[in-house]
Amino acid sequence: MPLYLPSDLTILTTEIFQAHGVPDKVARVVADSLVLGNLKGHDSHGVIRIIEYVDWIGKGWINPHAELKVLNDEGAILVLDGQRGFGQLMGREATELAIEKARALGACVLTLKNSAHLGRVGEFAEIAAAKGIAHLSLTNTHGGGVLVAPHGGIERRLSANPVVGGAPMKNREAVVMDMATSTIAEGKLKIARAKQESVSPGLFIDSKGMPGTDPEAYYADPPGALLPMAGHKGYALSVFAELFAGALSGGSCSRPDQARVGNGWFAIFVDPAWFSGQEAYDSESSRFYDWVKSSRVRSGFAEVLMPGEPEARALAERSCDGVPIDEVTWGKIAAIASSAKVKVPKTI
Repeated sequence: MPLYLPSDLTILTTEIFQAHGVPDKVARVVADSLVLGNLKGHDSHGVIRIIEYVDWIGKGWINPHAELKVLNDEGAILVLDGQRGFGQLMGREATELAIEKARALGACVLTLKNSAHLGRVGEFAEIAAAKGIAHLSLTNTHGGGVLVAPHGGIERRLSANPVVGGAPMKNREAVVMDMATSTIAEGKLKIARAKQESVSPGLFIDSKGMPGTDPEAYYADPPGALLPMAGHKGYALSVFAELFAGALSGGSCSRPDQARVGNGWFAIFVDPAWFSGQEAYDSESSRFYDWVKSSRVRSGFAEVLMPGEPEARALAERSCDGVPIDEVTWGKIAAIASSAKVKVPKTI
């Protein structure tokens, strides 16, 4: 698969968005976030999103000039409205406000509604953890981007609704969890479709409720649906993501009459120093980390990895070797760049 320099991808992405009326600062924040997604190994939330975002700007689903609006700033509570601004910027600014509150008050409970696609939500957990703040969050789509069938159902009623956690670690990479409540993020099906590859059984069903492996069956008319991860367990997590990130934020839960894809976000930020105390937290989290990784390894596994380690290793590898992008996806991005008179970089 062709490889590209991360720096070239950042410049390309920034210039494409600038050519579509996105302010320079916003374009760079979004570009940095998308390329970081690729560097962390999450290509489904990388530069492939240029294709959708440019389309959504044209449809008015993203307001490149939006500013984060504070609706309630009372004690540890922070209620925000993204006003359809780029989620990478809205999420980062919300995270920075929440970190300040957590440091001052011990914790912050945040909701954000009407954000455009937040992207890789784990990035915000990484930002918080880097500043010593622990994090848990739930995300929904306010009704657009309905992709997942309820447990036992056939028709789409839920989105991928990710659950994210971040725990700072002393002298170690942060422990970071970023997982869809569906069996697979829909973006990963897009990647497989672009590569003309099949996926493992049990990830989605077709429009008749039958298991599928060819992504084309998912994107057919009528469409298929993703399945909740771990059956009823992932389904239950997804329902709570809808209720907390949708209803509690003042946005909306999944619904049939919403086409625009955006996000609602419910997040908790906690300063360990206010709870167990920093020294006690650092000591116990380090002890636990080492104990988990000391487990004897099953056949077929090289080692026990903590959440976040695969991403850290992908970052190191791809920063050195380059970012792989399939030819179908690259062709679509190159066409957008050509239309905007943006120079397309060459492969490494």
